[in-house]
Order: sequence, then C-alpha cells, then structure tokens
Amino acid sequence: MKLNIKSCFLFLALSTQPALSAASAPSIQPELSSQAQEQDIVKQVVQSAYIDGFANLVDVPAMAKGFHPSFEMLWLQQDNVEKTPLSDWLEGAKRRVAKAAGQPPKIIFTSEFLQIDITGSVAVVKVAVYQSGQLAYTDYLSLYKFTDGWRIVSKVGHSHE
Repeated sequence: MKLNIKSCFLFLALSTQPALSAASAPSIQPELSSQAQEQDIVKQVVQSAYIDGFANLVDVPAMAKGFHPSFEMLWLQQDNVEKTPLSDWLEGAKRRVAKAAGQPPKIIFTSEFLQIDITGSVAVVKVAVYQSGQLAYTDYLSLYKFTDGWRIVSKVGHSHE
C-alpha cells in the first residue's frame, strides 16, 4: 500500500478533528443552567400570581406583583377579540375575597406546565389548568423580564368547558 503526503495529511486531519472540536468548543453548560433557572422563576411567577394569586388564594398583592399593570386577557367572543384589563381582574378578586368573609381559601385549581419558552427578556408559558381535577383551560401567558423581574403582560386561552 502506497501512502502519499496528501493521504497522510487527510487521515491526520480527519482523525484529530473530533478531539480538536471538542477541546476548542465553548461550554454551553452555564447557559443551560441559567435557562433552567429562568424557567423556574417564570414558573413561580405564573404559579403565585395566576394559579394561586387569582384562582385559588385570591391573593391580590401576589397578583399585583406578578402581573404588569398593562396586562390584558384577550378572548375570542363571536369572532371578536375582547379584552379584560388587569384592573377588572383585581376588582373581581377583591369581590371574591369580600364574599368569602374570612373563610379559608378552597384550592380547586391545579396546573400542569406544558411548555416554558424563553428568548432573552421574553417568555411564553403554556399551562393546563385543572378545576377539581378536570381540564378546564389551556392558557398561553406572555411575560417580559423587567428590571424588577418577570411579569405577566397578556393571556389568551382555550376553555375546555
């Protein structure tokens, strides 16, 4: 078998390529770790402000902390997009607190986080919301990361009722 210089060089280049690539490739582990941490934080905001704050515990301060003041819920009504601002949600929550008259909150809503997608300072969360164990809503929440943290800015969803 006759080897020439080109064949030897090609063999050497191909046989050392994986080792050189692996050694010189930047590590993405810190980025993945940071992404997982951000996803956990986003999940906590949605759980405390929306699932517990609005639906279960009716915790108005938690809602105010997790929802941006410009928040709007968008919903489809007879081919029209209707909007419900945060102020209406907060008023409804306050009425529910007054109606409960000191009774302990009844936790009837649970959640399953189906997807959390983050790009820079934008996050989208797909969450299944169960009422008394039955799938009631599939919601899509949009969040921005402000200087004081992640806040929910909009919501669209589908009612399974």
